[in-house]
Amino acid sequence: MRGFWNDLIRILQQPGEGLLKIIAVNCLLFLALMLFRIVMIISGKAYVYELLLEQLTLSADFQSNLLHPWRFISYFFVHVEIFHLAFNMMFLYWFGKILQEVIGNNKSVQTFFLGGIMGAIAFLLAYNFIPFFERQNGSYLLGASGGVFAIVLAAATLRPNFEVHLLLIGPVRIKYIAGFYLIWSLLETVGTNAGGQIAHLGGAMVGFFMGYLHEHPIRWERFRKKDSPFIYADLTREKKPRKQAENIDEEELNQILDKISKSGYDSLSKTEKRRLFKASQKNE
Repeated sequence: MRGFWNDLIRILQQPGEGLLKIIAVNCLLFLALMLFRIVMIISGKAYVYELLLEQLTLSADFQSNLLHPWRFISYFFVHVEIFHLAFNMMFLYWFGKILQEVIGNNKSVQTFFLGGIMGAIAFLLAYNFIPFFERQNGSYLLGASGGVFAIVLAAATLRPNFEVHLLLIGPVRIKYIAGFYLIWSLLETVGTNAGGQIAHLGGAMVGFFMGYLHEHPIRWERFRKKDSPFIYADLTREKKPRKQAENIDEEELNQILDKISKSGYDSLSKTEKRRLFKASQKNE
């Protein structure tokens, strides 16, 4: 048991492993929620667990979420079924490793969070503006699927021909795996877990664009106008010629310096001070 906690602490402290930390947090939170659920049910206070779950998951009600903005992040760290958690975390690990090798740790973590947020937005738009979903009152969203699908689609966009070995099937290119789950999510948008499938599609859209933009970055200079008086002001502004320093020969300079050493700087005339100042500018 001590070895498990040591490994967990090592993962959390290890730099550059953002996706592993996300997996660890998801697993720890799942265990904590399940233990809390058991305690509340045994003590006859199951409603307390339900209230906590309500605070962490994303409601289909816009106003409720605006009053609880943390739900846009907290919902994709909440799982209440072991197989839901296992499926998401395995896909996050496998495809995350592929993606990290291409775009690095920071962008991979960014892709996960943007996918989760976009999944929430897609869920809210569908359940508030499409009549078919509006009739399904009391819907809520939980799980990391939106962020996971973003990772999967980003990896498949950047490395479509990368092969993984599936049990009983053999080597399969990840573009086919991503395509299968994308089509499956689309077909299941009218099923029992319609909200989750919509979040999958929202996350997948983010993943595709993140992958595409990594290989085809936007060149903002194309949108700049060469005749812009602001962007190119430094190129078009007339530069005034610098004034040349007055020439002073070495003999005159030595005389001024001798005068300073004998009588001090204040003994110099205005002309001598100006000549000395100009000479110092010339030497810089």
